[in-house]
Amino acid sequence: MQGIDITGQRFGRLVAIKLIPKEERTWTNKERAWLCKCDCGNEVIVRQRSLLGKRVTKSCGCLRKMDAFLATSQVKNIDENYLFQFDNFEKFLFIHKSIRNIINFINIDMNQYKEYIEYFYYQKQFNAIYNFWLNKQKENNTFYDWAKPSIDHIVPKSRGGSNEKENLQFLTVFENLSKRDMSMEEWNDFKKKNHTNSDYFIESILKEEVMQYEN
Repeated sequence: MQGIDITGQRFGRLVAIKLIPKEERTWTNKERAWLCKCDCGNEVIVRQRSLLGKRVTKSCGCLRKMDAFLATSQVKNIDENYLFQFDNFEKFLFIHKSIRNIINFINIDMNQYKEYIEYFYYQKQFNAIYNFWLNKQKENNTFYDWAKPSIDHIVPKSRGGSNEKENLQFLTVFENLSKRDMSMEEWNDFKKKNHTNSDYFIESILKEEVMQYEN
């Protein structure tokens, strides 16, 4: 069992990518361990005996999170088969928690719920800000999480805007607070007229993403 190669083999939601070199094993007994990729997108180091033994590790921990989510979620008729379609459960969960403050989950129709989730999960703007936030977390941890995605009404509710998904968008916390009660059209005009720029504004984030893609 010690010298076997399990590269590429699947264990539940985990696929073994590579053996961790002995010099990189920080645990005392230096037992064999593998870098594994989970179906949810996360990478995790798992000891070999936990993959091949009687008590098999089947995920990076996302299955436990899914079980907890299903046990506590107020959304009716949602099951793990629906959750498994998302390659990043953490991102799904972030969107779920964000729209929970906007719409009533108790009375929501399942199809309507799915529309909200999938609208943002695959949306270019949300993903750009979400990735920007994750990168900022790696760079520095500050008390004020200015890069965190924050849900915003394109036309503010105070001015007649609705909670329909087409009137919702994600901005960074910094830009959302800066925008205040302006509509997005007014906010864009304000930025243009006053030459207001920031790395935390959506146009800068999208531009940076394009540049990274081209490089």
